[in-house]
Amino acid sequence: MDVFRFLGDTDRDAVGRMVLDGSVTHDNVVDAAHAVLETVTGRRWWAGQTLLDLSVQPEALGHLTLAGVDPWQRSAYEWCAATYALYTRNADEKGRLQFDFQLAIPPKGYEDAWGMDEDGDDPEAVEKAMAGWMGG
Repeated sequence: MDVFRFLGDTDRDAVGRMVLDGSVTHDNVVDAAHAVLETVTGRRWWAGQTLLDLSVQPEALGHLTLAGVDPWQRSAYEWCAATYALYTRNADEKGRLQFDFQLAIPPKGYEDAWGMDEDGDDPEAVEKAMAGWMGG
């Protein structure tokens, strides 16, 4: 729902009025917010949201700023890519896979969304592969 804070006051008010008068449902608004996040970050909405959340942690934001990554001059896609690079730059293959796996897990209540796209991984297959890979 954070995407709505980027709307102007008039647009935010319009969305609020549509919800109140029943033109759209809360679920419609949430689905639209998720679609926007997926479009602008180039990732599943929860992965994009996680990277955006990680990017504003003081240490991460400091590293990104020192690297010259300006959030006002970059798209959300580029900002997420820079954040991903920051968090995985010193990771070995196992560390990168673990980070990727954590990004891939949808939040509680959205587990069914994991494999909804054609390119999505089957959660059970990924879990088995990870367990095998980690020796479990």
